Amino acid sequence: MFKTKLIAGAVLAALLGTAHAGATFKVEESAITGTPQNEVVADKITLRYEAQINQTQANPAAQTVFNESGFFNATGFSLGSSSQSTFLNGPGTSGYRIYGLFTVAGSISFVGTTALADFLTGSVQFFADVNSNTGKTLNGSNGLGATTLTNNADDILLGSSNVVLAGSQANVPLVGNQAASGGSFVINYGALDLTATGSAFFFDPQPFYLRIEVSGENESFNPALTPGNYSGVAVGDASAEFNNNVPEPASLALVGAALLGLGLARRRSNKA
Repeated sequence: MFKTKLIAGAVLAALLGTAHAGATFKVEESAITGTPQNEVVADKITLRYEAQINQTQANPAAQTVFNESGFFNATGFSLGSSSQSTFLNGPGTSGYRIYGLFTVAGSISFVGTTALADFLTGSVQFFADVNSNTGKTLNGSNGLGATTLTNNADDILLGSSNVVLAGSQANVPLVGNQAASGGSFVINYGALDLTATGSAFFFDPQPFYLRIEVSGENESFNPALTPGNYSGVAVGDASAEFNNNVPEPASLALVGAALLGLGLARRRSNKA
């Protein structure tokens, strides 16, 4: 039983680790109005997110579906395990911020001691907050309009995507029928479309990568996530990486099997 859990966990970690191999990219920060010239080499953007989740189940036998909408704030650029020197979130008029609006929708199954979610559709937008003054508040609705923005008239759209690729999944551990903290998620946004400012900011490689992979961990759900109809807010940490590789179907099948193995292993462990 313990061995089964270890094997399933190892398979999942290995596959998600392979899928999360971010490619190196370069940023020229002076593309943002008022920011001094500075080239940043990184392989990920670290993020802090907040999202509204609205989950519905028509009847006990029906599939549970959900919509999740929210925003993220970029906290830094990293290369491997090292934070990079940047004007992002810097003080004074030289500093700027990056934030994003995102949506995902799909289905969720509560299997044993794990909630397994499949993200099927969604969108994401990256913005530069030139004067570092944009306010963001969730308003409980769905879609990109789920976040109310203030002081955003001077913000600059850097890039966007309206495509969610296969392999976008999440697993959340359960205590009883409630979600515990932790769990992991991967959202593969494809067909990245950079604006003119976005291309000057994300200037290397050219053309830029076509896929954004957002992965991370749910820190908390308020109230606790439960089966059936649900409405609440999730917060956590994540990172955005860029790549052109799309997960292969065989790898996706193994990821699903590993996730299921983790859920079954936890269930057997609880019964022992």
